Amino acid sequence: MYRDDFLQNKLIERLTAGTLRQLRLNDSGVDFCSNDYLGIVKNKLLRVSDTHGHTGSTGSRLLSGNYPAVEALENELAFFHQTDAALLFNSGYDANLGLLSSVPQKGDTVLYDQLCHASIRDGIRLSFAYSHSFLHNDLNDLRKKIEQASGNVFVVTESVFSMDGDFCPLKEMVELVQQKKIHLIVDEAHATGVIGKKGEGLVQDQQLQDFVFARTHTFGKACGCHGAVIVGSAQLKQYLLNFARSFVFTTALPEHSINIIKASYDTFPQMQEEREQLHQLISLFQQA
Repeated sequence: MYRDDFLQNKLIERLTAGTLRQLRLNDSGVDFCSNDYLGIVKNKLLRVSDTHGHTGSTGSRLLSGNYPAVEALENELAFFHQTDAALLFNSGYDANLGLLSSVPQKGDTVLYDQLCHASIRDGIRLSFAYSHSFLHNDLNDLRKKIEQASGNVFVVTESVFSMDGDFCPLKEMVELVQQKKIHLIVDEAHATGVIGKKGEGLVQDQQLQDFVFARTHTFGKACGCHGAVIVGSAQLKQYLLNFARSFVFTTALPEHSINIIKASYDTFPQMQEEREQLHQLISLFQQA
């Protein structure tokens, strides 16, 4: 189990103050909090498709927008990605923004690969932590930056970088952060569905999931839909649903999106031929 005890203090503060947020299912009762002002979401005459479920969720997950299908999908994604818990976000941008703006605190340090996605850089910018980039995939430069870091230190990278399609030196990076007791965050957006025997991503393909603090998997690429998930410990999930503003203050994904994400993940393990063909095309392109 990944040790992320540093998250506890802020959760305990919320618990003591009686303001700890928790997800609940709203099975019955009068609706005083949803955004479905005209009743369109639950009006069968206006439903686009009974096959794929409701086209709206009616509100934030913490108010009226939580429902059994979304919790079931989070459990399925946690199992698929071999971790304790999963929390869905509306996009990869929202996921990275929420994670990196809320977890690093004042006095902490975030070190990120200089080619990391804009959503990662924007999330870091919204935190109160110190931040420095390191040269792309350069472990020597990362070591130098680590020696100057203070507080809880987070290293952020992508498993597969979108522009050049190159991989991060993940095994070496894990060894480095383990030596220094640093927390590694990996964005798997371009590896989801593509890397690994089942499309599980680079971290699991290299059996390193127990050494990574948080992973972001997005659904707008190989999944063919939209949304994202952050996978990690149960404590990380509880922390994010309390402090990640891009989760707390937004309308949740609708049921039809949840069902399409589930269908994509159910299909991933059977897509070995498609992955092989993709890698052949990548190799051909690089050779040319």
